Amino acid sequence: MKRYLLALCLTALSAAAQLPAPLLQPGVSRELAVWRERLYQEVCYDLSFSLPERKADPVQGEAALSFRLDQPQPVVLDFREDASHVQGVELNGSPVPYRVADEHVVIEAAATRAGTNQVRVRFTAGNQSLNRNDEFLYTLLVPDRARTLFPCFDQPGLKARFRLTLEVPEAWTAVSNTYREQETPLAAGRRRIRFGQTEPLSTYLFSFVAGRLQRQQYDDGKHRFAAYHRETDLKKVAQLDTIFRQVAAALEWMEDYTGIPYPFAKYDFIILPGFQYGGMEHTGATLYNDTRMFLSEHPTLDEELGRAQLIAHETAHMWFGDLITMEWFDDVWTKEVFANHFAACICEPLFPTVNHRLHRLKTFHAASLSEDRTPGSTAIRQPLDNLNRAGLVYGQIIYNKAPIMMEKLMERMGADAFREGIRTYLHRYSYANATWDDLVCILDSIAPAARLPQFSQAWVNLKGMPDIECRVEGHRLLVRQTDPLGRGTLWPQSWTLTATDGHQIQAITVNQTDTQATDTFSLGFLPTALLPSTDGRGYGRFLLDRGSCDWLLAHWPDLTDETARLATVMNLEENYRARRIDAQRWSHSLQQGLAREQNPLIASTLTGYWTRTLRRLTADSRPAAEQAIWELGHTHPLPSCRLQLLRGLISQAVTPAVTDSLYRLWKEPCHPLLGERDYTTLAYELCLRYPHRWKDLLATQRSRISSPDRLRQFDFIARALDPDTTAQDRLFESLLQAENRRIEPWTASVLHYLNHPLRAERAVRYIRPGLDVLEEVQRTGDIFFPRNWAGALLGDHDSPAAYAEVLRFLNEHPDYPSLLRNKILQAAEGMAAEGTTAEGTAASTAP
Repeated sequence: MKRYLLALCLTALSAAAQLPAPLLQPGVSRELAVWRERLYQEVCYDLSFSLPERKADPVQGEAALSFRLDQPQPVVLDFREDASHVQGVELNGSPVPYRVADEHVVIEAAATRAGTNQVRVRFTAGNQSLNRNDEFLYTLLVPDRARTLFPCFDQPGLKARFRLTLEVPEAWTAVSNTYREQETPLAAGRRRIRFGQTEPLSTYLFSFVAGRLQRQQYDDGKHRFAAYHRETDLKKVAQLDTIFRQVAAALEWMEDYTGIPYPFAKYDFIILPGFQYGGMEHTGATLYNDTRMFLSEHPTLDEELGRAQLIAHETAHMWFGDLITMEWFDDVWTKEVFANHFAACICEPLFPTVNHRLHRLKTFHAASLSEDRTPGSTAIRQPLDNLNRAGLVYGQIIYNKAPIMMEKLMERMGADAFREGIRTYLHRYSYANATWDDLVCILDSIAPAARLPQFSQAWVNLKGMPDIECRVEGHRLLVRQTDPLGRGTLWPQSWTLTATDGHQIQAITVNQTDTQATDTFSLGFLPTALLPSTDGRGYGRFLLDRGSCDWLLAHWPDLTDETARLATVMNLEENYRARRIDAQRWSHSLQQGLAREQNPLIASTLTGYWTRTLRRLTADSRPAAEQAIWELGHTHPLPSCRLQLLRGLISQAVTPAVTDSLYRLWKEPCHPLLGERDYTTLAYELCLRYPHRWKDLLATQRSRISSPDRLRQFDFIARALDPDTTAQDRLFESLLQAENRRIEPWTASVLHYLNHPLRAERAVRYIRPGLDVLEEVQRTGDIFFPRNWAGALLGDHDSPAAYAEVLRFLNEHPDYPSLLRNKILQAAEGMAAEGTTAEGTAASTAP
């Protein structure tokens, strides 16, 4: 495809140095990107921004771009703002005619020259990616948002060096990708900060943060970096010591594995309230969400592992994503797969007592299945024709299925050969761009017997996962994989199956290939149950036979191997979701097993499964289940399990007795495990259960919060708890306007409470307008917001009326963008009526 695009562009260029008309369209098309990569070389930016203290005042900027041309050519800059935001353009020191069209600033070829050219643009910056708050702001430009901030060549394949000058209020601190070179006092209580030149970066990695921030330095003699934050709770600030050590450990591990010292000028990070993601890997200015970094006073093991893995993930990106960057965002997963794969490796020595095979199963497999089981499943590598849709390729598949694939690839090659290939890849493409095919070519040359191109076709280029059935015929075991999408795809992988009759055990290694659908094995006895993937390495939907289901529901807690126990529970959960196990039996099995469980990671999985079954229980059986959760939440020997059970009840309880118990718990906020965030969430939930008390509940909870940033968050979300339906409708209608959903995590919380299960019957009216605006949400929001919007809008609905609204929307929009359609199908998965799927009723989105 790339060769075709290059040939097309070269054909156009051979006729004349004119801009091919099809290249000018909104966004950044693949054709435009290839055309520019061919023509523009040695790109550099010198950017200046004047940041006012009042967030309502405009940000003025100037961009000086230099680049080399082999011959005069048109200049096409990306700038997704109104033409009035461009105040003037100069080329090589003189004013030059230009036009603003289709989100681009265009200069004709006749004005340029062979050799170095410099374009200087004076502009008013767009606000979309400035994330302006009352006392701070930060840029977030991934995947194609640099063009909302300043005129640029906004594509990952045109790396450039950046310089930056900021004019800021005197009381503000500023952080960017590299060190400060100079600070100059200005009049009227302002100062100018000049930053040095960066290494080659893609535009989405350029960043700055400015505002009232606290700074803390770390220096262990080898690594020296700083943290910036706004936290006022000294107990939380004290956690920086742990955070610093984990950052240093991640840097050390990556340097050792890759053989390449940290490849950028500095490593600082900023912890921000309301940040949209867990983290973002800007070199020298990595951003983190405050709730992911500053944990509660009694964090669970999941939370501690999650923070460490987040830190390791963003640190691994310095090599994979920043040092080497994908050429186009269809390969964005190549940076995410390495970040998550290596993050898991980095965390192993940090938590030596944790079963990390089990943890990989709990995180990567469970998260990947949450999307792969739905009709909105996607391939790891997804086609992308324009960067204005690049954010939609993000999801659980690229973050969590891709590391599963990568581990299988490494097993096929061998760990040493894999490491050799990775080092070759890093040295060959440092400070440049590469594709997945470039990497596969390197790895295949080292281990041709692994047949990596064929492996990649099934695991990377095609969507979905296998259905795997295991059955006994006489003294033979048959293991068969099928493609539920009917394409005949076979996924090569190895995993262990355990057969048992309750006394004897036979472990069988299953090596599935891409050439044989059914494998046959000899059995030494007639088993009562078959336990697939007891080593936690198999991936797919393992369909259990009736006898195995019955035996496992009663006996899975007896499995002494922790990985086998969790893998079996996860397989049972998938069979429950496939309506092969009823809710009552599954709830009882989970209750019995959780009471005995001593591993905190398995216990947290069981807790999540158990509390989520509540909505499927009958009205007669639910009160007893809720009471059992309440009691175990006070008696289980694991503190983390007690905390997670209470958190599950906070969001799910509806029976009067348990709800009253939760109210008493909130009334006297002295529970040894619950923190401020837990009590705030409990207050929100109680407002829905006691609407006559909502004002008192919110007023009391607000008085307990001291942090100004958390008060802003509380006031934003609390509006959704008003029981007045007219107020709810007005609030929902306000969210349809982009300016009212700037802080996206808080907006998603508001939308969730408006569509809460206790309000679901009335909230069906929000589904259609919420879907109607989804394309606008994608256009104006950041990469995870369309998924989070759809999840908050649809995730708590399960009625036929709600499902009908979704189907009606999809059927009325047969040409709806497939990437966005997948987000709807993923979010609506739990809505489908028994025995029906969205894919069976609406058009399939298979590529």
